[in-house]
Amino acid sequence: MRVNQPPTILALALFALTIMIVTYRIVWLKYPVLPTVPGQVWQLSFEARVEPQEREIMVAVGLPSEQKGRVLVEERISSDMLNFNLFQEGNNRVGLWSGSSKEAALITYKDMLLLRPRRFPASENPTLATNMTPITGEEAASLEDISKKWESLRPQQRFKAVVSVAAGNQEETGLNKEEFDSWRKLEIKQGRLMALLKLFRAAGLPAHTASGLLLTKGIQTSPTTWVAAWDGKHWQDLDPWTARLYSDPSQLLVLTSGKTSVIQATKGQILESRWSLERKIVSHWRLHFERIRKSARLLDRWSFFSIPQEFQNIFRILLLIPLGALMICVLRNVIGFPTFGIFMPVLLALAFRSTGLAYGIGIFTAVVLIGYTARWGIDRFHLLLVPRLSILLTLVIICFGLFALIGGKLSVQALMGVGLLPIVILTMSIERFFILIEESGVHEALRTAAGTIAVAVITFFVIQWEPLQLTFFIYPELLLAVAGIEVLLGRYTGYRLSELVRFKALSQTGR
Repeated sequence: MRVNQPPTILALALFALTIMIVTYRIVWLKYPVLPTVPGQVWQLSFEARVEPQEREIMVAVGLPSEQKGRVLVEERISSDMLNFNLFQEGNNRVGLWSGSSKEAALITYKDMLLLRPRRFPASENPTLATNMTPITGEEAASLEDISKKWESLRPQQRFKAVVSVAAGNQEETGLNKEEFDSWRKLEIKQGRLMALLKLFRAAGLPAHTASGLLLTKGIQTSPTTWVAAWDGKHWQDLDPWTARLYSDPSQLLVLTSGKTSVIQATKGQILESRWSLERKIVSHWRLHFERIRKSARLLDRWSFFSIPQEFQNIFRILLLIPLGALMICVLRNVIGFPTFGIFMPVLLALAFRSTGLAYGIGIFTAVVLIGYTARWGIDRFHLLLVPRLSILLTLVIICFGLFALIGGKLSVQALMGVGLLPIVILTMSIERFFILIEESGVHEALRTAAGTIAVAVITFFVIQWEPLQLTFFIYPELLLAVAGIEVLLGRYTGYRLSELVRFKALSQTGR
């Protein structure tokens, strides 16, 4: 027997194309292999209540910035009745709320922060601190005396000496009592933070202040300030008051650096402010969305992530309809489920998403039975096909209206969602149900109705499965593989599984 090769070749070509595109996305574009695998993020929330000054409010707040090793996910900003502007001030990303208000205004900021410590950027191009006044006079002389003791030391050793001075360990600094006392006087006069910056500068080590949050679960009412200093190889973060080094840069979330304050009210008074941090589990699909949204690559720009977010959920479902059609091909042609029409089960499955599975099956059954009764009643009038179907369509709409009214009275949302059921095809199903009873008997009609509902339920669970939705949304080329399977199924001419059961008695008789 000669085998027709073109369909097989077409199916293999579709499979190969799918594999190539998916492989390219995963290997070169770094798409997630499992889009629904959960990942941990920090959820950051900021709230501030501001009282207007002469009905005017202007508040600047340092906001997290995205960089290598840190990804911002789902950033949301609320400004009440105020205007909001985002601008860059040096390395600082600042949000400015401004406007007129008769009463205290609430400003909020929320985002999710994904940290990847292994991808944090390497330290580069250090510069001297810019947020301090020049060292002159007696201060300069005392700092020069101190720094002379460290001139022959390597940068890392000088860094350790400065940290030892901050910690008060005179023995480890190489300073005598007089030099250590001069540091104490400078600390009292300038304040510990500024004195440390000047000491780092005198030691030839670039340093600057940074303000932000400690990444720990809970509420923080004020930002933390620390000193970032260069040790010759890396930037080191130092708590100026305890002289403790933060060993992991991912422990700190920088909001501002240098002279810029984290929160500052130019007009108005800040009554209260707080930052809240919480650990969250999200899917890699949501994290991947942010990366794709900012990508300039061709496949990323032409992905479904590029459409407005309010339409993305619709396409998550639509992309699974071909998979639902594939399920019907398998269930009808391979297993042997009888159904009303070809795509009726898919449309029912889509409608069940709004009505719920139990209510959807109940409404479908009730409408078909009511429609059958009406069809039996008008059969004696011997009407033409189109007027007869028009009457049944009108009856279906009346049923939907009654279900909606009942749902409104009983506050049952599912009954009010009946309008999403496929009205025209449901009308045709009533006609088909009546004809099947007339031609093949009640048993065959009920069997077909049951098969329709069974296929719709199976399809419903397929298109409702979120991991599958997300996978096809990120990799829509999988639809090519679905089409390839359908091509192969189109050449299937073997027995259906239901026929093996049906003709089992005949096979036993032949023996």
